[in-house]
This record gives sequence, C-alpha cells and structure tokens, in this order.
Amino acid sequence: MRVAKFCVRNIKVTDAEKVIYLLLQHHQNDVDVHIVDCFSRCLECRVRPFCRIQLTTIEADDAGTLINKILQAVKSNF
Repeated sequence: MRVAKFCVRNIKVTDAEKVIYLLLQHHQNDVDVHIVDCFSRCLECRVRPFCRIQLTTIEADDAGTLINKILQAVKSNF
C-alpha cells in the first residue's frame, strides 16, 4: 500500500481536506493517508491541493482531479 503524505498547511487553504476525507472513506485499502508538517513548497501550497507519494509531488486544481491522479499513481506502482 502506498502512503500519500499531505501537508498540514496545504490542508488549511485548499481542498486537500476533502481529498483526505474521500480517500479515507472510499480508498482506505489502496492509499494510506498521513498528515505531515510543512513540505516547504509555499508557492504551491496556497494555490492548489497536493500530496507526496514517495518522492513525487502530485498536484491538481481541484479535489476530484487530485484523487484521480493519486489513484492512477498508486495503481501504476510508481
């Protein structure tokens, strides 16, 4: 199972909280969600939701798109 790490600051200012909620409700067997401290990506953090899987940053303009990208990344086994 892959770990998707979400920045606590990004959660406060974007739709990342919605992404986390949907992943925990519908995809808990595919993705393990962790909330971590700052990723030092301040310019991105304020603009759009994102997460990191391994060393790859996955970002999108909205929650639905980010969930789809996360699931694609997990299924492709990086």
